[in-house]
Amino acid sequence: MNDPNTSEALDYPWYQAGNWTVLEQGDLLPNCPVLISPANLTAHLLKASEGDKLEIAQQVQFADLIIVSQSCDLFNDKIEQVLLCGHFPASNHGRDARISISKEQRPALHMIEKCELSNHQFERRVVDFRTIYTLPKAFVLAFASTLSTLETKLLDVAPCGPDKAEEFTTQTVTPQLC
Repeated sequence: MNDPNTSEALDYPWYQAGNWTVLEQGDLLPNCPVLISPANLTAHLLKASEGDKLEIAQQVQFADLIIVSQSCDLFNDKIEQVLLCGHFPASNHGRDARISISKEQRPALHMIEKCELSNHQFERRVVDFRTIYTLPKAFVLAFASTLSTLETKLLDVAPCGPDKAEEFTTQTVTPQLC
């Protein structure tokens, strides 16, 4: 459990400098551009036929994201779309909500620890599994490669290589070691 009162949670080095040549579950993508569909998307899709080319205005927004796709799928090129969730400052929630989130009593939310890396500090964050995005893997890798090599990578999952890929098939963003 991710108990904020344990010295283990406070002392564990949750973050490290990033190597963005590969994507892994738990990687953080700060201020990543995402496309937001218009409110009338349903009407457009219900009228569409297969093969139609729709001209729908989409809005670009920027979000703090975490990769939730499986590391083994990313490493072994089994997916073309990366599954991402938004994460937000824990201070957006009241004290009682933060406590219940950190005790894992709210399944749609998960607390991640603060980052104290130089030039990349942030407070505890809440991953919201209801705030879901997908982006093409090629875009995510290109975007990630533009980030400073000091951008944070979440240490919830150990580095993945060919010999470790199978160990990641059942992992989630809950802190675990291979």
